[in-house]
Amino acid sequence: MSTKLGLYPILDRVIVVGAGPVGCVTALAMVRAGIPVIQFDAAATTPTEHRAATTHSSTLDLLDGIGMGARVVADGLKAQYFQYRYRETNKVFAEFDFGRLADETNHPYAVQLEQHKTVAIALDMLTAYPHHELHRPLKVVEVEQGADAVKVVTEAEDGSRKDWQARYVIGCDGGRSFVRKSQGIDFPGFTWEERFMIVATLFDFEKADNYRYRNYIADPNLWCSVFKIPGPDGRGMWRNLFPIMGNEPEEVVTSDDWIRARYDECFPYARDTPIIHRNLYSVHQRVAASFRKGRVMLAGDSAHINNPLGGMGMNSGIGDGLNLVDKLAKVWRGEADDTIFDLYDRQRRPLAQKYVQAQSIQNKETLQAADPAAANKRFEELGKTAEDPKRHKAFLMNASLINMMREAAAIG
Repeated sequence: MSTKLGLYPILDRVIVVGAGPVGCVTALAMVRAGIPVIQFDAAATTPTEHRAATTHSSTLDLLDGIGMGARVVADGLKAQYFQYRYRETNKVFAEFDFGRLADETNHPYAVQLEQHKTVAIALDMLTAYPHHELHRPLKVVEVEQGADAVKVVTEAEDGSRKDWQARYVIGCDGGRSFVRKSQGIDFPGFTWEERFMIVATLFDFEKADNYRYRNYIADPNLWCSVFKIPGPDGRGMWRNLFPIMGNEPEEVVTSDDWIRARYDECFPYARDTPIIHRNLYSVHQRVAASFRKGRVMLAGDSAHINNPLGGMGMNSGIGDGLNLVDKLAKVWRGEADDTIFDLYDRQRRPLAQKYVQAQSIQNKETLQAADPAAANKRFEELGKTAEDPKRHKAFLMNASLINMMREAAAIG
């Protein structure tokens, strides 16, 4: 697919590599600021498998600024509360209420909406702008910086190649980012020992046992989670997340028998529910050594990746993109020079480590501390946090990434 452009001098545009939620939201923000954008994606269509689905209040506030917030809220499910439960007893030991952030955000709740639907909203809005192009499927195979421009080489499915140029390139092309690798930017961090399995079902956990739309099930040996999303028809679907320890082959851990055994352990009342979808993946915690090299910038998973507990990845990635566009717009209008992109790195990279990495690691460790005594101590402490109004709100200020957004803005 490709649409118009060609109206602008070859360098008066920005190339965005990747058409996931971060790439599309970033592109939308740029064209609204009057910056021409050409965008590439290696996939012919937006993937619809189960990926990110939580949009936090801080992100919704940012999306309001580019006209997207109301559409995401309208298409998603409002999740004001989230719970922590013991696996063995199913007892709730901590519940948090985003309503306590009513004086901090226009959206005192999270929204559950599959990321491909967020992408669809952004792409629909992008059609209104003649200075945006999307070309797919095109694979970026070369990124070469010059003094005044960046050359990008794309490869089509038939093997044919084409050269493109732009003033800047933004890599939003995921954890295996070619853009990042092309610039020799290191990606330090680690890979978790266990893999994660997402299972989608139509079983109604809310009706069965008063689950909220976001729930974490804690246990020293086998933790899991339960989330509700709108699903294909908007009537609701539930996701279960299970960790996989050991080296069992994919055909074993994706089998009905393996999944049914996990339901027997975590949700015995749902053991016979039809399995609509299953998705197995490895989990990493990494932050790029730099978010900027010359005329090439990174945002989203190309800059930092983390485990999915807490919904940090997509949200912080959108925050990256919109922070970067604010600086690009100043450069475009002649109000700043390229050194402003160093500020982007200073504002986003250390805080990705402080908030996104630390919070997502803490979320996982809270659910699965290997020592039962240590686990119970953490569970008890989390319950005390939920019961104390000041600590409750402080916890949510981090969980919603409001503190991260504000701290980044304060960095000069």
